[in-house]
Formats: sequence, structure tokens, C-alpha cells
Amino acid sequence: MTRQYYQRGRLLEAEEIDGVVAVKISADAPGGPTGIGAELGTAALESIRDAGVEEDVSEAFARANWVLVRPAPHVHEAFTTGEPLPGAEATGTVVRRPNGRIGIATDELTVRLDPALSEEEAERELAAARLTTLHRLAFAKNLYQVRAPSGLDSLGASVRLHENDRFLFAEPAFVEHVPARLRPTGSRYARQWQWHNTGTDGGVPDADVRIEPAWDHTLGSGVRVAVIDNGFDTLHPDLTDGLDPLSGHYTEGADGTTFTRGAAGMPDSDHGTFCAGMVGGRLGNPSGGTGAAPECDLLLLACLPDQVGTQTTLARAVAYTADPSTETGSARTGDGADVLVCSLGPNEADWDLTTTLELALEFAAANGRRGRGLPVFWAASNGRNVDIGKDEVVSHPDVIAVVRSTNQDREDHAARGPEVELIAPGVNVLSTTSGGGYGTDTGTSFAAPCAAGCAALVLAANPGLTRDQLRGILRDTADKIGPPTVEYDADGHNDDYGFGRVNTVEALRAAQAVS
Repeated sequence: MTRQYYQRGRLLEAEEIDGVVAVKISADAPGGPTGIGAELGTAALESIRDAGVEEDVSEAFARANWVLVRPAPHVHEAFTTGEPLPGAEATGTVVRRPNGRIGIATDELTVRLDPALSEEEAERELAAARLTTLHRLAFAKNLYQVRAPSGLDSLGASVRLHENDRFLFAEPAFVEHVPARLRPTGSRYARQWQWHNTGTDGGVPDADVRIEPAWDHTLGSGVRVAVIDNGFDTLHPDLTDGLDPLSGHYTEGADGTTFTRGAAGMPDSDHGTFCAGMVGGRLGNPSGGTGAAPECDLLLLACLPDQVGTQTTLARAVAYTADPSTETGSARTGDGADVLVCSLGPNEADWDLTTTLELALEFAAANGRRGRGLPVFWAASNGRNVDIGKDEVVSHPDVIAVVRSTNQDREDHAARGPEVELIAPGVNVLSTTSGGGYGTDTGTSFAAPCAAGCAALVLAANPGLTRDQLRGILRDTADKIGPPTVEYDADGHNDDYGFGRVNTVEALRAAQAVS
């Protein structure tokens, strides 16, 4: 059932979860929440799960002694008439608000009367409206926390009081889950300006990928990100717990190229380890930092371990990330990655694309993610004024080319041209290094996994997005950075900055709006 209420002058609609009543049990009630809850009716866990209430939300309500039930007849009657329930502090209706968050609408609301009224006049108006004053809020004149008249909840009272011109507003005081905002506590996190730029070390505050607000919604759980590189330290404490079983490595030899699934025998590479940490370095290591999507699954693929090999091997790795069944006996069709990032390729040099690698890129774009398309992020060449078009791999239409930004939101010595798509932090950024360590480094190699990890959060928020939808969202929500002299064309593009610096939280919000 749809319910209406007013908030900040706007008439909003909330969806009531039918047949479910929330009851706040008194802490000193005999038997506590468990004992009294059994007397109130049938537990409504299945109903609220069907309504999409997340488990952490329902658990938070339970910790606060709120019991969600399908009410017994006597409870339903008391709830309807406003009669008190023995052992209960409050009752409420469970609703999903326009922003998707769950709230409990009790009979409490906040109202403000015309400031021209004296305190005595305001209190008379409250009494005339049959409101019970709970608390006068002193930070604004004639602002009160009140209880609605018997038989009305805060939603109904909000609508009724909106018609009274003595009231500036009347808004429900929803009971809601307000968790602590996540900010990693690892000792090195403060140095990861790419996630939160405070302006230290000559930086510009907020010249980052705006990821902390996105972490309040998701950490990337359920999203598989493939990283193709020369090798990885799979025993690194910030990587090993996120290692996907589909990870593996390619070995080129006289008898051809062999694929080995699993971490055993995986070659190590400082470069690959750094890239993997940018994407999905784990939380919880007190001496570490974090990656963009610290709960994603890391599908790490090592190839060209000595930086010498064929594009055919690279093509096999690309195709495998989209569909692991391309390597015989590896997995079922459709078990591939959700995001792919690669930072391999020559710097300041032309790079010809073989037909084999081109076919692999087209295969991934068309068949990845069960036909939704695999977004492929690739680091553009380092080197100022390099023509990106001469790198046929990174400038391929199915590749998202990423260049690097500084902590002052400036581009920094990377390829340029119309194929540059996004810019992301990649100068003096901190991530994981081989041997279980950490360090700072610079390169488009690290900007690309930064952007890919941000994309993983967006897909976690809306797994149904196609590759093209994700790509469009990242473009449309990117921040137009650079000095005042930088100009973006009518399509919002600049040859040095692409469509702008990744803005994770705005991309996530845009993704949540796509049905």
C-alpha cells in the first residue's frame, strides 16, 4: 500500500510493507524481546526479506529491540486504535521510502510552527491539533518533537497538518538504520589520496574519485574483477582472501602456451600486485590500506611474465575473463568476470593490434556477463602528447582508455586524443607491493585499475547494467577537472581528460536509477 507524507515541502510516497507491524520492546519487559515477541504474532522475517529489506537492516532493528511481526488479533486492534501494548515502548508501520531505505513510521513527528507566534501561542496550536509535546527543540524557534493524535501515525499526521497554515512543516520521525559511515582504518589509508584527498602534500581537497560515500552503499561484494598482468603476489595479506578460484596463469613454451588454473605456480610481479591492490585490496589489515572494491572477487590472470610474449596469449586471457569455458575444462559458460582491466603495453610507442586480440576484445564485448557485455579498462600509454590513436589496442572501440591524474586534479604525462575516455588518480598513489608490502608509484597502469574498481562498485549497485549503460554512466557522471583553460567539447570530451575524472558516488546513484 502506498502512503504519503511531506518532507522538505515535497509530497512524497512510501510503500508500506503490508501486514507487518514493528513493536519496540521495553528493555525491562519480562522475557525481553524474545519472550514478548512470541506473544505479539508471527515473526515477519520472510515478509521483510520478500520486500527487499537487507539482512543488516533487520539485524540492526533487532539489536535495538524492535520486533517485526505479523500481528496477532489483539496486537492488530491495539495498533489500529492506538492503545498501548503491555511491555512495548512504541509501535510503527514499516515502509520503504523513495530513496529505497527502510523506515519505521511511529506516531512521532517533528513540527515547526510560524516563528511569529509566541511560545504560548505555539503551544496552544499544538494542543488544538491534539499533538502531545515530547520535546521542544531549542535550535530553532517553535520547533517541536511531538506525538500524533490517537489513531494517526506520523505519515497521516504529516498530511493532515500540511493543511494548517500555522505549521511550517510536519515531518515523520522515521526510525531508521543509520550505520557508521565507512572509512577504512588501516594505518596507510590516510596516504591513499586517490580515495580521500584532504589536500595534504600540496593536493586539492576532494581531487579524488569520490568513493567514500559509495562505500556506504557497497564494497563490491558479488562482483568479479579480472586483472591481467605479468604476475601477482597471491600470498599478500591484502589480496589472498579475495583471490577468485578462476585465477590462473599462462606459460609460453616450445610446445605452445599452457593455461594453469589456480594460484599454484603463479609468477610474481610488483606491477601486477600493485594493480590488483588498487582494484580489490582487502579491508581489515591494520597496517594496510584498501582497494576501490575491497569485497570484490579478484580473478588474477598472469601472462607474459617476463614482458615478452604474443598477443595471442593476451587474447586468450581476455577471452577467458569473459567466458572461462574458452580454456577447456576450466568452468561453465557465463562464469566470467564482470569487469576487466589490463595495464600491459608499450609506452610512447605505436602498438599494432592483431586480429586475434581484436576478436578477443569483440568477443568479450559481445558475450561477457551473460550477454550484457564485459567492460574492458586499459591503461593508455604514459608519455606527454603521445597520440593515443597509434596504440591500436587501447584505442579500440571496445576498450575504455584511462589516463592518469594528480592530487591536484591535473592530467599528467599520458597519451591524448579522442579515444581517451576517463581520467583517474595515478600519480604517487599507494597500493600493495610484492613481498607483502606497500608503496607508492606513478603511471596510467594504476589509474586504469582505480577506474575499474570504481566501476565494480557501480555494477554491485545495479548488476543488470549492460556494458554500454555502465560506460555511459561513467562518462556522464565524470567530473570536468583541469585548469580553467581546459575546454570540453559539446559532447563533454577533452583530448587530455577524456570525459572527466571518475566520480564513483554519482555514477552509483545514476546506476541505481536505471531499472
